[in-house]
This record gives sequence, structure tokens and C-alpha cells, in this order.
Amino acid sequence: MKDIKKILMVEDEKNIILGVKTCLELANYKAVVVQDGEKAIEVAVKEQPHLILLDLMLPKVDGFEVCRQLKSREDTKHIPVVVLTAKTGEEDRDKARMAGADSYMTKPFRPEELWQEIKRFIV
Repeated sequence: MKDIKKILMVEDEKNIILGVKTCLELANYKAVVVQDGEKAIEVAVKEQPHLILLDLMLPKVDGFEVCRQLKSREDTKHIPVVVLTAKTGEEDRDKARMAGADSYMTKPFRPEELWQEIKRFIV
């Protein structure tokens, strides 16, 4: 039996959580959802997901800092981080790259775009 790949989704917007989580599960991924940056770090360390979908505007700890912390840890630096955000500016894109993000997508996005990004990192 094929291993089910685990994706950690860090998002506080309920409509996006519902839509993306449903799509992930229909594609046979295990979706783990957290709604704040503090919890994201804790769950990423514990769960060791295959990929992290990370919003930047989060309660408690913002997505830039979540990414920076996860990419600086030996046990989580290998996990690809795809930023999903409403922030469209080049400055935010550069800041996310500097924090260690592997990819950057802006909202709204088409489901096909998200699938392409996921497939880039999860085989």
C-alpha cells in the first residue's frame, strides 16, 4: 500500500482551510491544519509533514518567523515550505525567500496551480 503523504496547512481563514483541506483529502493526502504560527512550529516538529502550506499573516507568530524557525532546525529544515498568502508585494516575496520558503503563491490561486506546487515537492 502506498504511503499517505502528510501536508501541514497553516492557515487562519476558515474558507481557505475548508477548500484546500477537502481537495488534499480527495487527492489522498493527510491534511493536518493549524491556525496560528506558534502551533505550526510545534506540530511541524512533532508530525514531520512531507510539505507545509504556510500563510504569512497568522496569529501569535507570523509566517515569516515560522519559516525562519523551521528552516533553522536540523529536524525540520528539510521540509519544503510553500507560502500561500494574500501578500503580493515583491518585498514580501523576498522576505519569504530570505526566511527559507521554497515557493511563494498568492491568493486567490487556482487549484491547478496548487497541485503543480505540491507535485514539485511530493513525489
